[in-house]
Amino acid sequence: MGISNYALDTFVAQDMSKLTQLSIKSLAGEFPNTDKWFAQFVLRRIFHGHVSDEKAALAFAIIRRTHSALQEWELASVAAQGNLRSVATYFSVLHHLESCISAIWQGLEFARKSLSQELFKKGDGSTYARINWIYNVSRHFDPEALPQGDNHRVWLSDQAIHTREQTVTFDELREAIVMLARVSEKLA
Repeated sequence: MGISNYALDTFVAQDMSKLTQLSIKSLAGEFPNTDKWFAQFVLRRIFHGHVSDEKAALAFAIIRRTHSALQEWELASVAAQGNLRSVATYFSVLHHLESCISAIWQGLEFARKSLSQELFKKGDGSTYARINWIYNVSRHFDPEALPQGDNHRVWLSDQAIHTREQTVTFDELREAIVMLARVSEKLA
């Protein structure tokens, strides 16, 4: 006999019993050469000088964060194929998505700073604003100050990652990764 819906939602994670199938679609087929990006980048720098010495660290930072985001996304996608009523599966998926969001945001922030361009205006509700929100609250919160009934600051549904204030769908996360991956492919 498994754990009851009440127990899942009360003692494990908000709305966990409602999970049926997480829509975290693999990106491996779209970006099969991600593990070659670093070698390609280095060789192109050596033989073609396509990135100046002043911008090399920035390019590496963006490629590294994008590579990490893709790896974490793939790990979340694989973990999401497991038993969603398993506490270990749930927290594995959540961990990989939180790490993915961290890498996405850091990559976006490096790109934003280098271009001196804002990604969003505070409170505009855009995808980037919501990714930033989840990135920040997943890192900076007091577990003892969560509202009654909340076991976690960030939790999952079949289609999205949530906080009480914001939601980012898996499709939106996927689009942000794809955008960064296209930039990284060009850099590499």
